[in-house]
Amino acid sequence: MPPPLIVKVIAAIIIEIVYAVFTRTWLREHAQGIALELFITAFRIFTATVYWIMFRDLIFSRIPQSGSLKHPLVFATAVTALALPFLFSGWSPGGGIGTAIVFALTSIIVAVREELLYRAVLLNLLEPRIGMAGSVIFSTVLFVVYHYGALPITMVTITEVAIMSMLLGLIYMRSGSLLGVIALHSAYDGIWFFGPYLDSPLPDTWRLVFLLGALLFVFLWLWRVGKVQHVVATEKLPASFVSRVTRKLPPNQT
Repeated sequence: MPPPLIVKVIAAIIIEIVYAVFTRTWLREHAQGIALELFITAFRIFTATVYWIMFRDLIFSRIPQSGSLKHPLVFATAVTALALPFLFSGWSPGGGIGTAIVFALTSIIVAVREELLYRAVLLNLLEPRIGMAGSVIFSTVLFVVYHYGALPITMVTITEVAIMSMLLGLIYMRSGSLLGVIALHSAYDGIWFFGPYLDSPLPDTWRLVFLLGALLFVFLWLWRVGKVQHVVATEKLPASFVSRVTRKLPPNQT
C-alpha cells in the first residue's frame, strides 16, 4: 500500500531542505566551478527521480491541451522572456565557452527538477484545493524562498524569479505541457551563461518592463483561450493542513 499523500509531502519538504542546505553550504566549501556544478547536478537528478517516483500519478493528473502552446501570444511571451539574457547583464560562471556550455547543459536538469516539483507537483496538488490564483501565488512564494542562497538576494532578482515563476505556472496550468515549461525554463537559464551579448547592457529598470510585458502576454492568452482545465485531486490532504498553509491566500479567482 503506497504511503498517504501527506507523508509524501512531508518527505518532499525534508528532501528540499536537505538538498538546499547541503548543496549551498557544505558542498560549496569542498568544490567549485565545473566540479561543483556537476556534483550539484547529480543531486538534482537524484531528487528529481525521487519526486517522479513519489508523485507520478499527480504529475500525470493534468492532461496536456493539444496545440495550446502554438498561440501567437505564447510565442510573444517566450520571445519577450528570452530577450532578457540578450539585453541585460547577468551572472557568468567564467572560464570561457567550455564552462558556459557545461552550465547551459546542466540548466536543462535544473529546469526538469524545478518544473517537476514546483509546477507539475505543487500546482497539481494545490489547484483543486485553493484554486488557480491561490496555487500560483503559493508556489511562487515557495519558489522564491527556494532560490535563497542560490542567487543574489536583490529586489531585481526576487522580482525576476517571482514573475518567471508566475509566468511558467500559468502557462503550465493552461496548456498542461510540462515539456513546454521545461523547454522555456532551460532556454531562459542557459542563454544567460553565454553573455554578455551587448557592450552596454540595458539598465535593470527596463528589465521589469520586459518581465511584466511577458506576464501581460500570458494574461491576454488566458483571457483569449478561456479558463484552465482543472485537475482532479486523486489523493486527499487533511483539511487542517490545507487550511494552515492557505489561510492568508486570496479566495479562488478562477
